[in-house]
Amino acid sequence: MKRILLLLSLISGVYFYSQDFGEINKILEKIEKKSKKMKDASDYDIKGKKFVLVEDFEDHAERHILEFNADGTLTLIELIDDKASGQSFSNIFSGDYIRNKNAISARAGYLEGKQISIPISYNLYIMNAGDIWYLKDINSSKRWIENNNLTKKKK
Repeated sequence: MKRILLLLSLISGVYFYSQDFGEINKILEKIEKKSKKMKDASDYDIKGKKFVLVEDFEDHAERHILEFNADGTLTLIELIDDKASGQSFSNIFSGDYIRNKNAISARAGYLEGKQISIPISYNLYIMNAGDIWYLKDINSSKRWIENNNLTKKKK
């Protein structure tokens, strides 16, 4: 009985979290269509900020959390929830980033302290829509939304 309740709470948590992310993503698409003008984000400080990307697939859901540290390093947490078995898996990557005005180049070359042969790299662009700050992946157009914007939405 406890396992069933735990499984249902995990599935419902992922479902509701994905709904909030989807709604914010739709709002950002509308705002981007209206104003194509890019704002200079030189004054926006990313140190200590966390950005979240949620992807929902048929057999699993993925949550990626990207945290920029003050010393120029970053932490990438990858959470994978298997829908069939209800199990969750996590990977913790670490690396560094370089910022040039609105552009960020992030590279995570260590998996839980051990160097990996092919590092994970992202080319991101800092964007602002209203009071929502987010990172847009230049290669795939995926949006990494700042974590505190997700918590504001839930209140």
